[in-house]
Parts: sequence; structure tokens; C-alpha cells
Amino acid sequence: MQRNKLVWHALPFLGLILWGILAVNNGLWYDEAYSAALVRKSLGELIQITGQDVHSPFYYVLLKGFYHLCGGGTNYWSLKVFSLIFAFGYLLMGKYWMKRLYDEKTSIYFMAFSILMPVMMYHATNARMYFCGIFFFTATALMAMELYRCEENGRILQWVLFGIFSVCSVYCHTYQMIETLVLYIVFFLAILYKKQYKKLVGFFAAGIMVILCFAPWLKVTYNQLMNRMGDTESAVEYVADLDTRLNVLPTYAKEWFSTSETPIPLVMYLGLGLFLLLGYFAIERMREQKEYGAVIGLIIIAVTTCIGTYMNCYVAPSFMGRYVIFGFAAVALLFAQGIQQIFGKALKAVVWLIAIVCFFMQYRAEVELDYSSELSAYEEFVESNLQEQDMMMASSIHTLMLSVYYPDRDYMIYGNLPKENPFPVEGAFTQWEQLEEIPGNLWFIGKDPGLLGERYDYEEAIRFQHMYYDFSIYKMIPRENGN
Repeated sequence: MQRNKLVWHALPFLGLILWGILAVNNGLWYDEAYSAALVRKSLGELIQITGQDVHSPFYYVLLKGFYHLCGGGTNYWSLKVFSLIFAFGYLLMGKYWMKRLYDEKTSIYFMAFSILMPVMMYHATNARMYFCGIFFFTATALMAMELYRCEENGRILQWVLFGIFSVCSVYCHTYQMIETLVLYIVFFLAILYKKQYKKLVGFFAAGIMVILCFAPWLKVTYNQLMNRMGDTESAVEYVADLDTRLNVLPTYAKEWFSTSETPIPLVMYLGLGLFLLLGYFAIERMREQKEYGAVIGLIIIAVTTCIGTYMNCYVAPSFMGRYVIFGFAAVALLFAQGIQQIFGKALKAVVWLIAIVCFFMQYRAEVELDYSSELSAYEEFVESNLQEQDMMMASSIHTLMLSVYYPDRDYMIYGNLPKENPFPVEGAFTQWEQLEEIPGNLWFIGKDPGLLGERYDYEEAIRFQHMYYDFSIYKMIPRENGN
């Protein structure tokens, strides 16, 4: 028992240390660079840009405040640490809240599997809204569970907190909004099933709070969805593509049990195997105890996934498995209950061995990715070769992401500039006259500098790898006769 108590106290800090190693670096991939560019904008610009895209400004406003609190600039470790704070808060909920709702052993297993699951490690240090969303959705679900279990009507403070957590949850991500709505429907049905009619007052009060608070952004969300629905041709192609449909399971295995951008097939399928094995034992345990919290959580995830899959097939192919990762606590709880139902020491040891091996395989890959980036080579190149009057042209918004490291330099993008672009840019190249006004050299970031071949020759200046991408930068040499 004393050993269990020590583990119970230590696990949140173990997670903080392990995940923290991945947070204190300046390596950003495209979506993280998007976040880094957004927080440098004014509050008005930030809200306008997120309104043009598919996001709510809630996470970015919080991130902007924390970023400036940490000093701003181009040291973007603070963006990753912000996610780490929510990850640590999630582990503390697992420590205290899970113990109150279940017991200490369930709490220990919940935290242990949360730490060992590669996808949680990935999001814990990602400068994106996912762990912020995981934190608030988990808090909403746990509060709903606590209110359902209490014999009385629930204290006013509990219902107020339930409403506040719900408001934060619906504002984190569009699919989290759907997930939270499904949670409310399930909670409502559970209240009716248990005939706890007096709790409906608090339930509807919290629901009205959510509606009123989200109403200002509801129309924007509708317009965002309508813009996505305009891509009907892609949706038809998606349905017609048999390979795409058959790859749904591997895709979800990647999103849920490995990492989105650097998946390891062995980790993906071992994680899926653990889910099926521990899920079987967890169901046996839940039948004995007549407590189905984890299964209800998985149903909420499944319903939201079905909605997203329907939109993929018949609206626009934009839904991904990580869009419902906010409910991952249900998987961690399923694992925690399943491992306790296994009585054979050998099988239990195999489960832990698989979980630990999967974690360290993915963890090693992430450490290598974060700390072997050639970002320093790019920084040395810029500081040694680019003059103040030079212009850098990006072939697309994705190569424009490098601008976050030198936001005060001049940038231009080739072709149309998306409305939701947050990166610093002087404009989109559409006429040759724009290039004639550049007082210095022109540098092209991308794979095809021949796009400017009508008037420029070029030579490769540097090629380097950063995070998930290979970058090439070319020095453009204007022809004397212009053709």
C-alpha cells in the first residue's frame, strides 16, 4: 500500500518531466508555426483570421496571453509549455478526481496509461489546442459523472463549474463542440433513466449558460462549416476512392495510438491490440460493478466519429481521427479498468511491457525529431547571407511557415494568399512589376523555383530538414534581358 501511495504521488510529476523534455525547444511544424504566427497578431486580427479558418479564437487568445507573459519574441518554447500545463492539469485530475470517483488503484492506472500512450505524449507538447481541449472535455465529463452519482440534486457550485467547463470545451474545437453536445444528450438521458428529475434544473441552467456564451461564435462556426461543405467534388472523389475507405482503420490507429506526423506501424497496431484486449477485460469488470463510465465515453467518441466520417464521405474530406482525441480519458479509464480485471501475472506483465515499449519507441523518435532538426543551419544561413533589403518568396503558405523565425524580414507568397493566413507577408506575387521594386536579392523557398523561370535563373543556396519537412532555398538571378 505504501508503494502504491508513492507511485500515486509521483506519476503526475513523472509525466511532467518526460513530456517537459519535448517542450523546451524551438522546433515547430506547420500547424505549430500557424499558432506562433497567430499569437504575434493583434487581438482583432487574431479573431478575424480564426473566423476565416475552422477554429475558435478561444485557445489562441489564452495562448497569446501566456506567450507575452513569457516574454514573446521568437523563443517559442512557451507555446509548447502552455500545452504542457494543461497536460499536467489533466494528470492531476486523474490523480485526485479519478480517486474520488473510483479508487486509488484506478487513479494510478489511469495516469500510467495516459503517460504511456504515445498520442498523449505528442499532444502534451504540441503548440495546438488539443490538450487544452482534452483538459476541459475531461473536466466536463468528470463533473457530469460526479453530478450523476450524487444522491441529492448537486451543489450549485458543481453545476456552475459544469457549465464553465462546458463553455470552455465547446470553444476549443469544432468537433469538440459536437462531442460536448453528445455528452449533454447522454447526460440528459441518464438523468431521465435514473429519474433524477430535480437535477434537470441545474442541467438546463448549465445548458443555457453554454448556449448564451457560445451564441456570439455560432454564426461564424456555421459559415466555417458551409465553406468546407463547398468542396463537394472532393467529397465525391473520397467516396469513390476504395483505397481511402479501406485505410480508415490504419488512419485511426495512427491518430489514436501513435502520432499523427511520425507514426510507427508497430506502435499503431500494438496500441490497437491493447485497446481490444483491455477493452474485453474492462467490459467484464464493468458488468460486475455495474458502472459503465468508460463505455459511455467511448460511445460519445464513436457518435462524433460517425458524424465526422459522414461529413468526410458526403460533405468534404476534412475529418481526421485526432479531431475526437478530446475524449481520450475514456480510453485511459478503459485501460485502467481492464488491467485490474486481468488476474494472470504473466499476461499483466506482457501488457505493461507492450505499453512501455510502445512509449519508448515513439518517445525516442520524437526526441530525435525535436533535437536533430537543422533549424540552426537555416538560422546561420539567414544571418550570414540575407541582407536587410532582400525579399524571400515562399512557394506556398506551408513553406511560408519559416517566416515565424524571422518575422521582421520581408516575405512574399507565390500565387493567391489565403484569407486565413497568419504569417507575415508583403503580398502575393501576381505581376512581374512587383519584383522589379525589390531593392535587394530575391530568395525562393520551395521545390520549384522554375515558376519564375521566365525572367530568372537560380542556384540552390541551402537544403535542410526541419521537423517533418525538407526545405530548399534558391537564390534567384535575374536575366539581363528579362526573358
